[in-house]
Amino acid sequence: MREDAERMVGRAVMESMKRSVQAREVFKKMLGDVFENLPEAGGEAPDVDVIDSPEEVVIFIDLPGTKKELIDLGVTEDAVTVKAKFERPSGTYLLRERPESETSRRVKLHAEMKPEQVKAKYEDGVLVVHLPKLIVVKPHSITVE
Repeated sequence: MREDAERMVGRAVMESMKRSVQAREVFKKMLGDVFENLPEAGGEAPDVDVIDSPEEVVIFIDLPGTKKELIDLGVTEDAVTVKAKFERPSGTYLLRERPESETSRRVKLHAEMKPEQVKAKYEDGVLVVHLPKLIVVKPHSITVE
């Protein structure tokens, strides 16, 4: 039951951050570096998973309902920004739960990347971005005498 309460409080915090710039600023001061990868204020932000390996970082970004031509992906040495537009059918909606006409998300990275070698593929509503690391640190084995 405690986990359910924590999940609900977390959800409430995220919702207030999306709707209020002032709430976002308060949480930014409280969370510090953790705040960098939270969704932007003002609308729905796509869900992401970030996987780190010694050679690269792989980001999975959920963008169901858009076309790859409507996705704008920007990469710097330390961040990835994605913006996507959605084409919504016209008509009177009885229920509308999908994202609005546009969404965006910025993911700050904790290692420098090679922007010119980034590869991205959009399939089945998921954008997968492979970001090779600028410096690959491989452990070096030393023989102890």
